[in-house]
Amino acid sequence: MSRTWRIQAVLFLAWAAAGAAPPDPSAAAAAPEPAASASRLEILTTLRGSVGWRDNVLLSPFAPLARTFGRAEADVFLYYPIGDKWELVSFLSADILKLVSPPPETDGDELWFGHAELRWQGSGRLSMRLKADGFLEDTVVDLSETDAVRWVAPARVRGGFATAVVRLQLPGGFTLEPLVQVKRTDYREFAGDFDAVKAGGRLVWSRSEALELAASWSGHRRSYATRNQYSAGGRPLAGTRLRFIQQEAELRADSRWTGGGEWHAGLGAGRFENRDEASGFFDYDQDRVRAVLEWEGGRWRALFDGEARRTDYLHQTVGAGIAPPARIADSFETKVRIERETAGGWILFAEHRWERNRSNEYGFSYRANTALAGIQRDL
Repeated sequence: MSRTWRIQAVLFLAWAAAGAAPPDPSAAAAAPEPAASASRLEILTTLRGSVGWRDNVLLSPFAPLARTFGRAEADVFLYYPIGDKWELVSFLSADILKLVSPPPETDGDELWFGHAELRWQGSGRLSMRLKADGFLEDTVVDLSETDAVRWVAPARVRGGFATAVVRLQLPGGFTLEPLVQVKRTDYREFAGDFDAVKAGGRLVWSRSEALELAASWSGHRRSYATRNQYSAGGRPLAGTRLRFIQQEAELRADSRWTGGGEWHAGLGAGRFENRDEASGFFDYDQDRVRAVLEWEGGRWRALFDGEARRTDYLHQTVGAGIAPPARIADSFETKVRIERETAGGWILFAEHRWERNRSNEYGFSYRANTALAGIQRDL
């Protein structure tokens, strides 16, 4: 499927939604209910169109380049129960952003993502989920975190991953969720291809929506196809292959309540460790904090999502001299979104994203703002 054809397909869906009549509530109420034992296929489609402005489309630390853009999004969700214990959940998402007067390096972003999930609900407290995901992305990415030099460039990447999750309800309001995941990522312009295996789990405690506590942990093994290992001084070692061992842990608290609307607040803190199993040139520790606040009242909805990360490199240094300082990097990102549903069933929305990367390494810092406004339709 060519890229032009995909763009035309998404724009056609958006046009069709714009001409669709709103659903008739009286017809829905008069429709007969299906038999309780019969399987029923449910499909939900969401279409969004927006225009916006981005002030640093190439993530440049020196000469930010601002451009306006148009954006088309489509999400198709499918649910199909199979008997009493099985169900299929699937969705396909398309997100295409086109810059006005694009620079030579990139004309915008494109993301296609597909998900299929088979769920099994056993008798009692045991359930299982088998998931398959695939993605195709064309965007400007920052790979400086796991590279020897600053690497920010337009990139086309594709990949997929398969995940198996078991959910076991324990006494006292606890739930245990062990998982295993395999992943493949292919970059089409440079040597970044890798395979990864992840194993871990999550322990959740909750007795009501007022408070949910969760602790998660996982171990990752990432193997690059062609990238070399590096010496402690940052030089590639011919005839070697780079591998990472990664450990991740997070504590999270979520709360939901009612008061002037429906509220949800979440706060999480975690740590991520990366080791290269060689000289240690890529070894780093990263601390993360994330906060989410959502509110819904009547026809209005609002969201705030913010994350901060601090990365400390264990062996990389900055500058010259007898005792140069270790390399550090800070990353911040916030998202604010407001939605308003109209009487005709349309949803108007506005959104702002702010990103900032800051480092003591010259040339690794940049800022980016993205603002947009648009319209959404659920079918």
